[in-house]
Amino acid sequence: MNPEFLKSTHAQPGCSGCHGGDPRATDKDKAHDQRVRAPSDAMEKQCGICHANVVKTYRTSLHFTTRGYDTVMQAKSGSRWEQVEPIVQQACHRCHASCGDCHVRWPAAAEGGLLKGHLFVKEPPVESTCNGCHSGRVSPEYFGWNASQPADVHWNKAKMGCTACHEVKDLHGDGTPYRYRLDRSSQPRCLSCHPQAAPGKSVVEAHNVHGEKLECHVCHSVKYVNCYGCHLGKGARSELDFRIGLNLRKDRPYVYNLVRHAPTTREMLETRVADALPNYDDFPTWLPAFPHNIQRVTPQNRTCNSCHGSAELFLLQDKLDPRYPKANAKAAISRIPPKR
Repeated sequence: MNPEFLKSTHAQPGCSGCHGGDPRATDKDKAHDQRVRAPSDAMEKQCGICHANVVKTYRTSLHFTTRGYDTVMQAKSGSRWEQVEPIVQQACHRCHASCGDCHVRWPAAAEGGLLKGHLFVKEPPVESTCNGCHSGRVSPEYFGWNASQPADVHWNKAKMGCTACHEVKDLHGDGTPYRYRLDRSSQPRCLSCHPQAAPGKSVVEAHNVHGEKLECHVCHSVKYVNCYGCHLGKGARSELDFRIGLNLRKDRPYVYNLVRHAPTTREMLETRVADALPNYDDFPTWLPAFPHNIQRVTPQNRTCNSCHGSAELFLLQDKLDPRYPKANAKAAISRIPPKR
């Protein structure tokens, strides 16, 4: 334990104030009887004494509920959800985070220890806390860990942390129990910091020509991780790729956005539940992607014809893998833009 912790506000209740046990006992086992290892799992009882408003909204946040997994898998499993739900709870909810998973220790999913010797950290360090749960895709993109791919310009140039774009209410929640991450009312917007890039207001011709049709990442991202094959057991693989597909969300104004492949397969739960995903074909596995690897200049935006006529950049109808859902056709493009 860091000696500085003993001088901090959070030390005032004493060990038993948060962790329970009997501070008057002289026997170790009796002293640790009914000890609570992670007090913040009971947020209202502990953290809520001083941070009632934060606890109230965090209880409904996606960081706490990880509800997005349930939303997707419940839709795919349909009438089988009662049998599928326990598997999802066991396999997909390891990154559920209580207050302490960010502000006191490494996230449980990262199997780490204390961040700073039990000191409470107001703004958790990106490299350990956020990376603990987001190390599969986001961190390698942002920090430049993917082979031959550069780090995100916001990290490379300015060492901007996650909260520079993701506001506190994005992390703590706003009290609304969102079903999916893209449903949140507050999300990062490139134009918040780059208003000069808005369509019709930019000195860059491409922004004015394409700004209302293309999501920013289409021009300003590089290759990112895509996953294939069952990821409940053996068979999963991932590879770096870049694919432009159709925007399927009506609440977003763009025609095109990047898409990333999610690894769910029709048979991924068959060893546990027969015909576990009867609605599999109704939901695409090519999903909207917002890679954290932004660059000012990219291979596809150097010239008009770096993108126009370049079939390898697009998710094409005739290249879809028939092993995956029929709904992928909704996100695929039938004809690429011709060379100029």
